[in-house]
Amino acid sequence: MISLGEIRAALDGSWLLLRNRPEGMAFFDQSIQGFWRSFAVVFLLLPVFLAGGQAEKKLYFSENLFHPDAFPNDSFWFAQAVGLGIDWLALPVLLAIVAVPIGVSNRYVPFIVARNWTSLLASIPYLITYLLFLLGVISPGITILLSLTCLVVVVWYRYQVARIALQSTVSVTVGVVVLDVLLTLVIAQIVGQMWGT
Repeated sequence: MISLGEIRAALDGSWLLLRNRPEGMAFFDQSIQGFWRSFAVVFLLLPVFLAGGQAEKKLYFSENLFHPDAFPNDSFWFAQAVGLGIDWLALPVLLAIVAVPIGVSNRYVPFIVARNWTSLLASIPYLITYLLFLLGVISPGITILLSLTCLVVVVWYRYQVARIALQSTVSVTVGVVVLDVLLTLVIAQIVGQMWGT
């Protein structure tokens, strides 16, 4: 189980990376054991996952795309859970395959550790947006606008993390970030098809 000390240290490191300070990498356990443990961060993201799912459902209802009584709730949550698992693992698996050809094999473990842990900090703006919408504080339009703004900021943050952790060329760093974003978008599309949108 992940300890509170690990979470605190990782958030400190994530904040430093956000501020473009490479010393933030020292706050993450970059050992092989730390590599595998970093994948457990997905369980810390479950509140964001649940809030995001509820917000998505509310958006569908507000746009009259589904009636609440006819919504395929079980298939929706099953597809969302499958999508979360695939999205969490897709980049590490694909990057492991191409790490040697693109010259980042020696930085693969530190990057994945940082990528996994910084997901916690990156999820906070989304969580705030979802909660404000679910509480009725902001409208569907503002929610979508804020979500797109969060996406732009998170993509920039992903670039910062990749640049510092991989210590690679700009083209390789951009390529890894683009791959990460594209995988997420493709998986989201597949998830939508799984439950019927």
